[in-house]
Amino acid sequence: MTAANFPTKAPDTSRLASDTDKLGVLTRLLAAYPSRTPKDFRLVKPAYLQALEGVSQWALFEAERRINQNALGHGFMPSPSELRGEIDRVMKPVLERQRRAAEEARRYEWPDDDAPRPDEAAMARMRERYRQHCRWREANIPESPKANPRPPRPPRQIPDYSRERIEITDALRRTLKAKQP
Repeated sequence: MTAANFPTKAPDTSRLASDTDKLGVLTRLLAAYPSRTPKDFRLVKPAYLQALEGVSQWALFEAERRINQNALGHGFMPSPSELRGEIDRVMKPVLERQRRAAEEARRYEWPDDDAPRPDEAAMARMRERYRQHCRWREANIPESPKANPRPPRPPRQIPDYSRERIEITDALRRTLKAKQP
């Protein structure tokens, strides 16, 4: 078994990236790539943090890895929208997998039993009926000599009309004669 064949654990995409994580990635990207933005990062920091709202920690680090592997096709610091677009591309298969799993779970779930729950009086009637049934079964044990089982009913016979004569009336004869070409 090679490293490519090892089963991988699904990424934890539920943990949101903290501001520290976001600033760490932005600092590393700024240190590695020349920027097209103003030299003072304090001016563009709110735009980057706004673009990174609600992203998961895994998606942020995975997007950084892909940017370092030239996923954007240029060697400059990504703009806030480019960075968010790369994160969205990273998350697309994960979100699609989650959507398919939710759809499958919805499609194959058992319907909830919407029948009303019986009240105490109905439960008491059911218990009494069950006790009567148990007493009847004790009195009518199939192996006992005093058991009086009913004989099985014979299957219903379908009458056979194939040998009976069919009497054709004058009205039927006229109708059949009118239909002949």
